[in-house]
Amino acid sequence: MNIFLKIIFILICILQLPPAANAARWNEFVIDAERNANNHNNLGVIYMQDRYYAAAIKEFQMAVLINPDTQATATYYANLGTVYMKIGYPALAQDVLERAIKLNPQNFSYYQDLAVVYAKQKILPLKLKQYAKDTKNPLSTIMVGLIKLQQGKTEEGLSNLQEFCFLEPDLIITKGVQDFIDQKTKKPAPISRFR
Repeated sequence: MNIFLKIIFILICILQLPPAANAARWNEFVIDAERNANNHNNLGVIYMQDRYYAAAIKEFQMAVLINPDTQATATYYANLGTVYMKIGYPALAQDVLERAIKLNPQNFSYYQDLAVVYAKQKILPLKLKQYAKDTKNPLSTIMVGLIKLQQGKTEEGLSNLQEFCFLEPDLIITKGVQDFIDQKTKKPAPISRFR
């Protein structure tokens, strides 16, 4: 009987061991580039809020390197542009914001930031000519309008943005442009003497 129990014990132990093919699978470690890039971006945002700009730049650069050429990467570039502007490097901010726009051309805030960057570099007239010539890309009209706003030509700039909204009502970015126009043209409500 003792031998019988030993055999049963050995069989139970053998059946509980994973096959060799499954053993290797248990030891797999999956590297998720998107998640890691997002973690670096989040750290960069924290560093930027705490004004550790060098550390923030490194984290945003790591996020871009880990997960290049995706729509999420546009956010990393935009965050990098924000840091560059905070530390006084608008030329570097221009480069990363232009990359952000290439990856996600439907984000209106990137265009707004880029217009500010052009103003800081004092290249608004040059960029206005460049975007005005580009009639094939309807998104160039947005930049024309924003550049004119930066130049103080409010009515012309808003007119360009309204033209874009009229011509391109179905684009995702159009809602953001329209909200911006509404915000800029919002007139304060008249003060009632009966309040």
